[in-house]
Amino acid sequence: MTSKQHTCSFAARAESEILPALSSYLLSLISIKQSSLCVSADVHSTSALLRLAEEIGDSICVLKTHADIIDDFSDRTIKGLQEIATRKHFLLFEDRKFGDIG
Repeated sequence: MTSKQHTCSFAARAESEILPALSSYLLSLISIKQSSLCVSADVHSTSALLRLAEEIGDSICVLKTHADIIDDFSDRTIKGLQEIATRKHFLLFEDRKFGDIG
């Protein structure tokens, strides 16, 4: 069996009316940034996380975070990430690394 390849651009696919809004936005980011880079932020402090987001935000489409390993996670962490993600145009993805461990 052969896999079906997409023959239209990410920008064209982003315009599809059948896609959920989040999928469309991600495809638009990929097209604009000419990258599909997702970075996993395995850091242990809010300052390190915000510094990383600031440094790489222009080059990534998604920043994957791990709130449960941030020692000082708080509203400051969330608000800072949201501000940087909005300004630098990338998505935030929270990976509950230990969420399934009781």
